[in-house]
Amino acid sequence: MSTHVQPLVMQIIVDRDLVKQPEWTTGPLMAQAAHAATAALAESWMHENTRAYVSTDNLPHMHKIVLQTPKGVTLTALSEQLRGVTEPDMPTHYLWTEQPENVPTCLAIAPNRKPACLTQILKKCTLLRS
Repeated sequence: MSTHVQPLVMQIIVDRDLVKQPEWTTGPLMAQAAHAATAALAESWMHENTRAYVSTDNLPHMHKIVLQTPKGVTLTALSEQLRGVTEPDMPTHYLWTEQPENVPTCLAIAPNRKPACLTQILKKCTLLRS
């Protein structure tokens, strides 16, 4: 009998209000997501899930979900909420702040298997749509 293992995934959350600003077109937003994802991988490099996620065998199977913040919730508030969870299976995250503007633009969560403590926090985030 085989047991289903939840695949590894990274969640990338973009600021909902930023998406609506004309100066933040698709290209710059994609760069922000790339910066945040790379930083989250670097910060969590020693974690088993991160090593498995970037392994040669897993490269064709990488999975990312791009979400947007809920209405009225900032990336900084979301980051603080994530940081406040003390569950051992809570993955690390990285809040990317664009410089020199000092604007939080994107939050990336290290590779994980969607633990309940994370799912509970992200349940109000919706898929990013153009």
